[in-house]
Amino acid sequence: MISGTRYQLRLETNRQLRLAGEIARAQAEISTGKKILAPSDDPVAAARISDIGRSQANQKTWRANLDKAMAIYAQADGVLKSLGTTFTRAAELMVQGSNRILSPEDRNAIALELQSLSEHVASLRGTRDSRGELLFPDGVPTRIPVAAEFELTAVADRGAVFDNVATPSGTNDLVKMLSDAALAIQGGSAAPIAAIMDEVNAAVVHIASVHAEHGSRGNRIDDMIEQSESVKLVMEEERKGLESADIAEVIARLQSKELSLEAAQAAFARIHRSNLFDLIG
Repeated sequence: MISGTRYQLRLETNRQLRLAGEIARAQAEISTGKKILAPSDDPVAAARISDIGRSQANQKTWRANLDKAMAIYAQADGVLKSLGTTFTRAAELMVQGSNRILSPEDRNAIALELQSLSEHVASLRGTRDSRGELLFPDGVPTRIPVAAEFELTAVADRGAVFDNVATPSGTNDLVKMLSDAALAIQGGSAAPIAAIMDEVNAAVVHIASVHAEHGSRGNRIDDMIEQSESVKLVMEEERKGLESADIAEVIARLQSKELSLEAAQAAFARIHRSNLFDLIG
């Protein structure tokens, strides 16, 4: 009889320990919000969560790169807008300067403005980004990784924008073109002015084309950002479904286990108070 009672007490002690463990686990699930606290809880789900975690880390890096690419794109877009405005003004000045009845003072005023525009274009050509690097690089623009096995560029190279401009007179660069325009206006000869005017008009078309191409880069970056956000949400939802605990269900389970443990402890206490003679009758 004593041996049987001891066995029953041991079983009851083990049951209470199990209940206490289940309560501790429920409390951990509530505090962490997760139902998988160790890989052994669900090896398949744990492996998938690990895969998703690595993918999320990659996505975070790629999104940071996309934000960097967009910042570079936006800065370059501002430069190209300024460049377009500058050459539109230069074209207007060339029309004014082609008037044969202008006084030398008027020609000098137009030439000075054209030279000022040339200096402005030179400053745009040397624009640097937030990292202190040339916004429009001399060589091949940096390719920015923004997805698995996919890279993009945020700007064109400096030669394509400023230096290799096709005109009726041959290839010229934007800075020299405006300096030449200033000299032509000062000289007052019709032929040089007409030739430079054609170059300036070609530059206006060139800049519009470069700007349109640049806009396509911005659209590509926008699309990649949208895709990145979509993938991020999908991964978050899948991970949440795999590892997030149903807090309402866990609280109900915790309360049930706590009631069971309290009842078991109360019963155990009553039995424990019984002496040997009570147990053997």
